[in-house]
Amino acid sequence: NHTFSLGLRGNTGADNTADVLIWAAQSENGSYPTSYIPTDGGTVTRVQDQYSKTGISNLINSEEGVLFVEMAALSDDGTVRAIYISNGTTSNRLWLEFDSTSNRFEARYIAGGVTSANFFHTVTDITDFNKIAFKWKLNDFALWVNGAEVATDTSGSVISADTLNKIEFNNQASTSVQNLFGKVRQLQVFKTALTDTELATLTT
Repeated sequence: NHTFSLGLRGNTGADNTADVLIWAAQSENGSYPTSYIPTDGGTVTRVQDQYSKTGISNLINSEEGVLFVEMAALSDDGTVRAIYISNGTTSNRLWLEFDSTSNRFEARYIAGGVTSANFFHTVTDITDFNKIAFKWKLNDFALWVNGAEVATDTSGSVISADTLNKIEFNNQASTSVQNLFGKVRQLQVFKTALTDTELATLTT
């Protein structure tokens, strides 16, 4: 699919003829256009997007829930690139990340400084879009990838209610570490631990 974006400007003369100037033509190799970057005749590099959101404890259930993301890495280069939910400390947090091992994801949940669940899963290509869901609940943790449950843990504590209050596209301990260099189509945080049927539907 290709999408074309055009800027048009025209003048109509007395004889009802029109002069049309086409500017800023942009062809996209996809079904929707990306953002337009004016270059003014030179070369311009787009500045990276950075995202974090705080003060959202009412949107996150620390005791049970699901972090779902559909994402692709820019490359399989062995660097760690993460999405963290936390309260700003290393004692209570959870994350999904591209791991340092080729084509591998990691999901981890830490409550009170103790790891309750730690999952790894390898896919064919992390530069392809993958749908990943990380479920947490007391003694009920699971990782779903592309419609299949790939890891479970039936023993583990959870973080106290109303503790988690921020989400960041990096390692929350340092905003300059483990930045998520990738493409994210969608990200959702659910306040309940979804059923297996719901998780299969969500990640398919």
